Amino acid sequence: MNAEIKALVRRMAAANPLWGAPRIHGELLKLGIDVAERTVSRLMPKRPPRPSQTWRTFLDNHVRDLVALDFFTVPTAGLRVLFVLMSCSLTIAEGSYTST
Repeated sequence: MNAEIKALVRRMAAANPLWGAPRIHGELLKLGIDVAERTVSRLMPKRPPRPSQTWRTFLDNHVRDLVALDFFTVPTAGLRVLFVLMSCSLTIAEGSYTST
């Protein structure tokens, strides 16, 4: 494999982080460079996986929009059934989550 092609693949991957091997392979074909897609895939630098969001970060970001809902039934002494829908909005009070 030519060192110029290796450098070009790495430069294209760095300049276009959303492009994968199929896209870079297609662009190389448009330039008249005949190389296999698998070869392009092997020449591309390995990217670290994106960090996932923790539950704590998710709650901190969305606590203003969180609502807890509960639906339950209550049998009465008169043999009737009451249907109850309860909602609570969640807020932060001094670093801990409380419901209101």
